[in-house]
Amino acid sequence: MAEATPRDRALLGTRIAGLITEYIRARGLTEGDELPSEARLADEYGVSQRVVRDAFRSLTQQGVIRTRQGKRAVVSELRPVAVHSYFRLAMEADAAAIDELVELRLALETKAAGLAATRITAAELDELRAVLDEVEHVGDDLRRRVQLDLAFHIGVVKAARNRFFSGVIEALSEALAAERERGKELTEALGESHAESDAEHRALLLGLGTGDAALAEQQMRAHLQRVQRAFRGED
Repeated sequence: MAEATPRDRALLGTRIAGLITEYIRARGLTEGDELPSEARLADEYGVSQRVVRDAFRSLTQQGVIRTRQGKRAVVSELRPVAVHSYFRLAMEADAAAIDELVELRLALETKAAGLAATRITAAELDELRAVLDEVEHVGDDLRRRVQLDLAFHIGVVKAARNRFFSGVIEALSEALAAERERGKELTEALGESHAESDAEHRALLLGLGTGDAALAEQQMRAHLQRVQRAFRGED
C-alpha cells in the first residue's frame, strides 16, 4: 500500500479536525474540558496518531483547542486567532487602515452600546465606573491610559451579550490598542488634554445606566465620530 503523500495527509488532517470540532459541539464541551487522547481519537476515526496531531495543530492555530506537553488537549475559549492576525497585519501594512478601523468601530460599538444599555448588569456598571475612576489618576502614564480606554470599550461591548460582537472586539484588541496610542499621542502633540474623551466616557456610562438604547447609541456614535475627525485632522 502506497504511503500517503503530505498533501493527502493534510487533507485527512483537515477532515479529522472537522470531526473533532463536531465532537466538541455535540458534547457541549466548554473551555478547559479535556479531549480524548490522540490514541483514542486515532482509533475512533481509523487514522494514525500523526494525522490526529496534524488535526490538533490546525485546531490550535484556529484557537479551538490548547495542547499541553504530556497532557491531553483541552478546549480553548474559541478566540478568533486568524481574524486577530489579519487585523494586526493590516494595521502594520497600511497607514490608511486606521480610518477604516474607526469606521468599523462606529458600526460595531454603536450598536453594541445600544444593546448593552438594555442588558448591562449593576456589577458591570460598577466595573466600568472603576475603570473611569482609575483613568482620572493615571496622570502622564500614556500606556496605562490606553489600557484603561480599551478596557472600558471592551467592557461595553461584552455587556451587549453578543458572542460575535465580543469575538470581533477581542480580535481587534491589538489593533485597537495601537489606534488608541496614536490617538492619545496626537492629542498631546496638539497640546490638548484628554478631558473631552473622559467626559464622553462618563456620559456614556450614565446613558448605559438609564437603559435607554437610543441614548447610549447616540453617545457612542458622537464619541467615535469625534475620534474619527481627530484622526482625519478635521477638528
